[in-house]
Amino acid sequence: MYPKSRSAMVLVILASAVCALGMGACPDGTLTPGPGSVGSMDATETQRAMDALAAINAHRAAKGLAALTFHSAGAQVAFEHSAAMDAGSFFDHTNPSTGSTPASRAQTAGITHDPLGSIEPSSGLPFVGENIFMTTDPAATAQDAVDAWIASPGHHTQIDAPQPVAGAQVMPPWTHCAIGVHRNGNTSWWTAMFFRNPN
Repeated sequence: MYPKSRSAMVLVILASAVCALGMGACPDGTLTPGPGSVGSMDATETQRAMDALAAINAHRAAKGLAALTFHSAGAQVAFEHSAAMDAGSFFDHTNPSTGSTPASRAQTAGITHDPLGSIEPSSGLPFVGENIFMTTDPAATAQDAVDAWIASPGHHTQIDAPQPVAGAQVMPPWTHCAIGVHRNGNTSWWTAMFFRNPN
């Protein structure tokens, strides 16, 4: 059961991802939209995403865990999912209009394999995690989003390390995180994706 309220909702998921397209970052660090994308984060959204990553890494440091590295192509597809939740009036890991999932978004971000292991050892498919958050509080900060995830056991575990999956081996820790923030008026949508050694 996931906590829900009038002002904030959060969800968590783990997924396997397949093959690649790819997007990247410009030399100045801005995100490059993919083909058919909805654009990219503005300066405020980008700052909130980076603040959320800093809050996640501060939490991890307090637990003796390594910092996660920003993944720019993942941040672009995370932003696109956040914007799609707004445009499509849904709050879920799967886009009901396009069928986009965390696995397909990882594919779009160019995640093609996982050298440390996989949720399906024989397949070689990468292991991907995703947390989402939505709030109607215009004063909500990146720390509020991260605090909401940390307050929920499933989301908290996701930030610390991959969750165990029945029948699968223990998974090595995450190495990268991608966060996409979309704002529309007082409402904001947040998508955080977690990867392990993406190529």
